[in-house]
Amino acid sequence: MPSENLKVAVRVRGFNDREKALNSKCVVEMNGNTTTIKNPDLNASETEKRFAFDYSYWSFDGFKVESNGYLAPDGPKSKYCDQKRVFDDLGQGILKNAFEGFNSSIFAYGQTGSGKSYSIIGTPANRGLVPLVCEQIFDMIEEKKKQNPEGQFEVTFSMIEIYNEVIRDLLSSKGAFDKKGLQLHEKPGRGFHIMERDLKPTPVFSYSTIEKLMEQGNKHKSIAETKMNATSSRAHTIVELIFKQTFKKDGNELQRVSIIDLVDLAGSERQSKTGASGDTLKEGIAINLSLTCLGNVIGAIASQSGGKNVRVPYRDSTLTKILMNALGGNSKTVMVAAISPSDNNYTETISTLRYADRAKQIKTNAKVNENPKDKLIRELQEEIAKLKAGGVTMIGGISADLSKKEYERAKREMEESIKRQLEDSEKQMEILKESYEQRLAEAMKKAKELESHDINEKAKICPHLSNINIDPMLTGSLKHLLEFPEGKSLLIIGTSENVDIQIYGLGVSDRHAGISWENGEFFVEPYLNSRVMKNGKQYEEKFKLNNFDRLVFGASLYYLFINPTKFDQDSEQLILNQVTTITVEKIQKEIAQESGLISDGFDGREPNDLQCLNELIDLMPMVEEANQMSILMDKKMRYDLMILNPIVLGDPHSKPKPVILVKKFGTTLEWIWNSDKFLDRKALMSDYYLDFKEDGKINNPNYKDYDPFVDAPDTPIMVGVGLVEPKCVLHRVPLNDNPKFFDYSKKLVGNLHVELLPCDKQGIIYENIQESIIQNPEKSLQELYFLVRINNIKCLSTRYKKIFCQYKCFGEEQFAITDAGGDTNNPNISHQRIVSYPKVDSKTIKYFSTFPLFIQVHGVQMSSTNDSNKMTTRQWFEKEKKEKINSVEKLREEVNRLHLDLDRTKNKLKNLETLLDFAEKKKKKKIRVDYVRECILSNNPEIMNKLYELVNKMNDKD
Repeated sequence: MPSENLKVAVRVRGFNDREKALNSKCVVEMNGNTTTIKNPDLNASETEKRFAFDYSYWSFDGFKVESNGYLAPDGPKSKYCDQKRVFDDLGQGILKNAFEGFNSSIFAYGQTGSGKSYSIIGTPANRGLVPLVCEQIFDMIEEKKKQNPEGQFEVTFSMIEIYNEVIRDLLSSKGAFDKKGLQLHEKPGRGFHIMERDLKPTPVFSYSTIEKLMEQGNKHKSIAETKMNATSSRAHTIVELIFKQTFKKDGNELQRVSIIDLVDLAGSERQSKTGASGDTLKEGIAINLSLTCLGNVIGAIASQSGGKNVRVPYRDSTLTKILMNALGGNSKTVMVAAISPSDNNYTETISTLRYADRAKQIKTNAKVNENPKDKLIRELQEEIAKLKAGGVTMIGGISADLSKKEYERAKREMEESIKRQLEDSEKQMEILKESYEQRLAEAMKKAKELESHDINEKAKICPHLSNINIDPMLTGSLKHLLEFPEGKSLLIIGTSENVDIQIYGLGVSDRHAGISWENGEFFVEPYLNSRVMKNGKQYEEKFKLNNFDRLVFGASLYYLFINPTKFDQDSEQLILNQVTTITVEKIQKEIAQESGLISDGFDGREPNDLQCLNELIDLMPMVEEANQMSILMDKKMRYDLMILNPIVLGDPHSKPKPVILVKKFGTTLEWIWNSDKFLDRKALMSDYYLDFKEDGKINNPNYKDYDPFVDAPDTPIMVGVGLVEPKCVLHRVPLNDNPKFFDYSKKLVGNLHVELLPCDKQGIIYENIQESIIQNPEKSLQELYFLVRINNIKCLSTRYKKIFCQYKCFGEEQFAITDAGGDTNNPNISHQRIVSYPKVDSKTIKYFSTFPLFIQVHGVQMSSTNDSNKMTTRQWFEKEKKEKINSVEKLREEVNRLHLDLDRTKNKLKNLETLLDFAEKKKKKKIRVDYVRECILSNNPEIMNKLYELVNKMNDKD
């Protein structure tokens, strides 16, 4: 069959709740197959960019919600693209290819939250490509059986995940948690594949069977995510159907075998941000390596299609090895690129569109397949024969130059190698020879067992805890029934194998909490050192559960309490409504409000503030997880979220943003990490923690000399920021200033000696100010040159050394950096640099007239320790918690005292006001000062009555 281009579909979703709250603007337009994106930056050189794809799907607006929850076009003129149209365009083609004997692949790409999973998986009311393809294939099989009763059809199903380059079998209770994962093998003509002895596809006989298997896969995925501290948005999920047809034609038996791969790729936006910060790549550990490699592969294949001779780096990642056929081999392939319409996500959206634009240049060469199993059995039989016959020959070929001892050792190793290969090949052949009927019977037996233990059905009538996941597709995949055996009224929840409800997650103890049943109500009692939250508030004492309470166990394990026995109406629909509306984001918002990080009126804030707070809410669970890992490994590190005005960091043009304050207990060391750096480090911390969890040691060579929890002590940090007003240089007037500089908390930390000296373009300072002065720069200033001198730095703290400054003037992209001082906190810098503007325009004059020159002061910290560093990390956290409680109590006492003082003052003012009213009523023009003083000082009613009598007797002469 001739080669054909990979088909590309782009789909834009509607605004989500967060984007609506931010008053986001839609920057995407679609007309036919053309997708246009407009740059929200009005000053950008390129205002819009157009792309042409095979399909451009508009799912932004123009829809109506039907009674069953399905989103359909709201009229004949609506351009809204629903799930049916996506399936008709893409899914039907996949099925057609499968029945014709071609391999087919479809993969979804885009940033987290862009709608990838909606297109691929969908929701119960709006099913995506995977469930629709899986359902339709069995409908088509039934039609084919009617046309050809002698035809035989076999379908097998597998579901794997790739996380951090490790492949896991999501249908296996053991494989889902295997840290080493499944191994890829390569054979000529077949490419990379997983051996069937490791990944045994499950025979399926109906869509309902696949549905159960997918539920099982999602359950294993949720458990593995918490158990292994992974993040679903960083994982790739691959559903594979192997479809075999056997039929007779012209008296001959023919077989066609098709492989259908449906791939939900990891979120792409963290990949780009990681590249921007460079922190992960700099350390040589790329957590999202596979997406980077996928981009390189697509770029290389696109270059080949353009006639260039380049190597395609399929072997650089696990994902690209598995997708080798889909991208450049024997497959008909479709890519769905999901994008956000919001101006806030412009950078990620245009990156996705460019990615898709390169992908459409790829050509694949699909061909009708023979049965790979029959072919593989034949290949294995030949291999076994060769191994049996060739063993002696191979041993005889060992070099004669070896000593007798070395010869015997080499002979022994070669014999063992041949024996292992022979055993592997024979085992593989036995598995392949197992009939489809045997495997189907076994699968049907397991399916019946799954139905008999179907927790989802029991949960419709039984009180339970239902998980809430950051990935909406995994929400509700775990349910823990609150069933009390006879004579038992307490269920223990924790990580131990001996508890009643076993959960996994950072910060979850062996015995974390108890759930009791008392007088018809459920109660939760947190155990010692166990973090349990309800509706955003942390509890240390027993508390009652109400329907739809949101619970958090440990760092970030979220559950919803559901008690169907308390409902008066249809519980199933009510539960579904609650589960779909309660998200991790909403729970984090509750926690943030309870802790005081955000206040009431959250959604009514300005868009910039709202975006900053949303970012803070997103970071909260990961910061808590980092702290829990620090406690569990006794790293003596603490991570705290805070919002910084960028001005305190010397950046007047940025928006407020959340940062992480990093402190090392028992020392004076602290750092400020931006969110990108923290997210990169958090991924590495999780990897580090998994390594440590094995045996309490660090075995990964990447971490032998590198600790992601902390920066190296000699890493420079920002000490503070000072500013000088440069407006005078527009008039060619010199500035000699000693600006103070302040740290992130606005605390004074020192001062600088700075000079701004107007000069000519050779750097010669104007000596005669009267002659060089410019009265009206807007009219007279054509060019501008001045020297920046930083002579010395005086830092109030002695904990810094190697201090230096950096700054940027208007229009400069790179910082100018001074030399670093020595081991002193008061170094003489003696920095001088000429700043040049050969042509001065209105923007230059406006900038220097409006903005100060921000000078950042950096230095290396000198750590001081104390005896308290012998405390454990948990003890440090407890100590700071107690200190915070004590300070809150002292503050509360002070507030109460001030309230009492305020009440007394109010009473005094009221007495004085009453006395003045009395005097005015008696037409007195004056009151004696001693009467007023007595009125203010006294709260005694008898004295007040006496004062009224005295005022009444007064005359104007008194």
